[in-house]
Parts: sequence; C-alpha cells; structure tokens
Amino acid sequence: MNNRTFAAHGGLKITREGQLLIIYAQGPGNTEMVLKYQKDLHDYRVKMSVRPWASLTIFSGEPLLPPEASSLMVDSIKQAQKLNLVANAIIFDNVQYKTISQQFWNNILQQTTLKHGFFEDEAVAKTWLKEQIE
Repeated sequence: MNNRTFAAHGGLKITREGQLLIIYAQGPGNTEMVLKYQKDLHDYRVKMSVRPWASLTIFSGEPLLPPEASSLMVDSIKQAQKLNLVANAIIFDNVQYKTISQQFWNNILQQTTLKHGFFEDEAVAKTWLKEQIE
C-alpha cells in the first residue's frame, strides 16, 4: 500500500427529516469519498442514535465503488446499525445501469443485517422507512 492521497470523487448532500436521514450521492465514488461520507455522517448518526432511525439514499451518476471503498461502506453500515440505524431505502435516479447498480448495493447490504429495499418513488420509500422506524 502506498501513501498517495487522492481527491474525493463524487458528490454528497445530507439532509434530515426527523428520524430519517436523506443522503444524495453522486458517483462514481472512490475510497476518499467513502471516508468523507463517514466523517460527514458521524454527527448526524450520533444525534439520531437516541431512537431508531432510517436512511434514504438517492444515487445519481454511477453508484459503484472500488473494492476497498466497498469494504469501508460495509463497515460504515455496521457502525450505523450500532447507533440504532434500522433500515435503508435506495433509489437510483438518473443511473445508466440500474440493474448492475442494484446488484452491487444489494451485495454490500447483504454483508450486514440491515433491513433494506430498493424503490422507484421517494414518497413510497419514505413511508416504508417510517414504518420500519416505528
């Protein structure tokens, strides 16, 4: 392993609606982006951890990650579960290879015990997540 530093690739915007964390992620992402994601989400996760909470991830662009970043994402999800994360809904918005992207993220999420689902509609996803929180 070398000590080169790379810029984070991709974009990230985070909002909160009560016990629902909404993450807008634009890819492609790299390891540095996942590290930034972990840092940016940390305070939200700690504040929300007093009660069960859920997240909605809306991906655009190319939502795939290199292997090292994928492993970091699995670890990040497991850490969030320890902070009371109970479910994650994923929407692919303006993604060219939706089936491949869904298989990719399903593989990551299956390495955790987090309840998850893939949705086409944001309102339907939010309703499902709120049911999981309750």
